[in-house]
Amino acid sequence: MRYENVEVIALTRRLVQIESTNVGTFEGEISRFVADWLTQNTKAQVVRDEFEPGRFNVMATLKGKQAHPNLIYVAHMDTVPVGSDWTKDPFAAEIVDGKMYGRGAFDMKAGLACAMIAFRDFEKKCREEGLTPKYDFTFVGSGDEEDVMKGADRLVEIGLADRQTLVLDTEPTSGEIYMAHKGKTWFEISTKGKAAHGSTPYKGADAIVAMAEVILEIKNRLDAYPEDPVMGRNTVCFGTINGGFNTNIVADRCAIQIDVRLAPPLTNEGSIKLVEDAIEAATARVPGTSGSYRVIAQRPYVQINEDSFLLKSLQDSCEKITGARPQPLVFTGYTDSGVIDGSTGCKNGMSYGAAGAHEHQADEYVECDSVIQSLEVYKDLTQRILL
Repeated sequence: MRYENVEVIALTRRLVQIESTNVGTFEGEISRFVADWLTQNTKAQVVRDEFEPGRFNVMATLKGKQAHPNLIYVAHMDTVPVGSDWTKDPFAAEIVDGKMYGRGAFDMKAGLACAMIAFRDFEKKCREEGLTPKYDFTFVGSGDEEDVMKGADRLVEIGLADRQTLVLDTEPTSGEIYMAHKGKTWFEISTKGKAAHGSTPYKGADAIVAMAEVILEIKNRLDAYPEDPVMGRNTVCFGTINGGFNTNIVADRCAIQIDVRLAPPLTNEGSIKLVEDAIEAATARVPGTSGSYRVIAQRPYVQINEDSFLLKSLQDSCEKITGARPQPLVFTGYTDSGVIDGSTGCKNGMSYGAAGAHEHQADEYVECDSVIQSLEVYKDLTQRILL
């Protein structure tokens, strides 16, 4: 199949060609493009909402007969950095054998393009046929999803998303529905010791040795928790470490940053207590050292709601368009819909989108046919819920 004249593919290519690295100088550029496209192609009210200087969410709303339960399609506009080892130009959006390559092609410029067109088509249908949707319908192009998700937090802050909202993020899911999210707590942990000459380490207190004990203590305590039948095990990623000054000096400081992912029954509060106790126990084994921590970010786990109206509607649309009826699965990571669910108690947030591979890696790509099919699912779902 040739894709030159397929609108959703052309729009995806244009979006990929706009660098929108988080945090970077180009987040503003893509928000302007999305806002201008919606302004030119719809009669809806389009707003660029600044949640930090130079950083925006883009929102377009079609008013319904009643405000709630409002439907939101959310797609993040930012991407992770390019990285290295690419064999394709990360901003050329080259199509080879039905695959579009580029940073953000899969995660998630394709989903962004689909959400924009699905909103445009529904707004146009209502306007031309004199229809009023049952509920408010909002497109959101969000910012900061690839970091601490300030864009999604902003949607809750301004009251656009609440516990009644139906939230679909158009993340790439390869045709699956992801509804549950593991929780997460990110920590910065520091140990302090006493410097000494490397030839007489017994005169000092090694903060790196203390940190090694802390690392093992945290991992062992997390591993002791039972595996949840739905969400699996708690995990920890020891992402960064920095300590010491020189090879021949006993380190008097060490710092790490860690990412703890949570499954029931371990809560955010429980993970904080676990880390606190682990630091105390570990540093006690290295005389002369002490430890402290700071919580960088935290999100609660979100569980599957089999009774969700949006879930059943999305399954119906998938079955009609694709022939498959996907069952809800667990995201090990976090998305904008998870932020809204976790912050508001909403039980109608989920992710559905196109197929591809290598997100956050070199030679990221999205499968063009799946993008076209995903758009048809979104368009069917919109009418199924709102008309």
